[in-house]
Amino acid sequence: MNEPIRIVFLGDSITEDGTFIAYLDAYLQQQRPENRYTLINLGVSSETASGLSEPDHPFLRPCLHHRLARALQQSKPDWVVLGYGMNDGIYAPFSAERFAAYQQGILEAIGRIYDYGAKAIVMTPPPFDHLSIEANALLPEGEKNYSYKTPYEHYNDVLRSYANWILTLDRKADVIVNLYDPLLRHTQQERKKNGDYRSGDGIHPNSDGHWIIAQALLSGLFHLTLAENTDFILRLETSPFFQLIVKRHRVLHDAWKEHVGHTNPTKANALPLETALRRFSEW
Repeated sequence: MNEPIRIVFLGDSITEDGTFIAYLDAYLQQQRPENRYTLINLGVSSETASGLSEPDHPFLRPCLHHRLARALQQSKPDWVVLGYGMNDGIYAPFSAERFAAYQQGILEAIGRIYDYGAKAIVMTPPPFDHLSIEANALLPEGEKNYSYKTPYEHYNDVLRSYANWILTLDRKADVIVNLYDPLLRHTQQERKKNGDYRSGDGIHPNSDGHWIIAQALLSGLFHLTLAENTDFILRLETSPFFQLIVKRHRVLHDAWKEHVGHTNPTKANALPLETALRRFSEW
């Protein structure tokens, strides 16, 4: 029997949350049982690909490149999914220097993944939803202290520029996955039904948004049209099957994250990786 395809997800707190990865796992187990995939979540909250950090962030933001070599060596991926951008503009108006740092960070990551021998999949950043943030936290152009706590009111325009650039990398990476546009469309559609709709906290998508991300990956990576039965998505809260998948991913994420190491000062109370893997060895 062929070995499972190992897919490693590197990204910021949206990846660390991992709901979209659990959706992927659940869907693939139901709709592609003949194929085998091992999904490894190596997301780290606050991380960037650019190495930038806003002055009043409570700690220097972790940078992907401080751990990328270890992550590749230890997780041994066949495919690597990169999910960066939300933090890389550091919540400020567009800056050519910050944009260049993001571009360099993404391109360097793709190069290192190829040098390792894995496929590189790059996701666009998701949109920033200013209507899901308290209005008094948003700052106009010309201020000095932009951060995730006090973001630029038009930060979504910055992320649009970042996403547009990612979409040009189809000859640099194996697959480009557009998250920005489907997430933005979903929020706009929901807001037409309910003007008070919140897509999350403005930075992190809610569970509906994570399902949109999962759909984009299912289409881009696995060529699934989602015509297959997705009833379980409508009953996740009462699905023992899905809750077991979520539990497994949370335990393994913490174990993998701490095993590889990172510079975020908040560390998970994680099981040793070998112990965590043994616990779920029958999956």
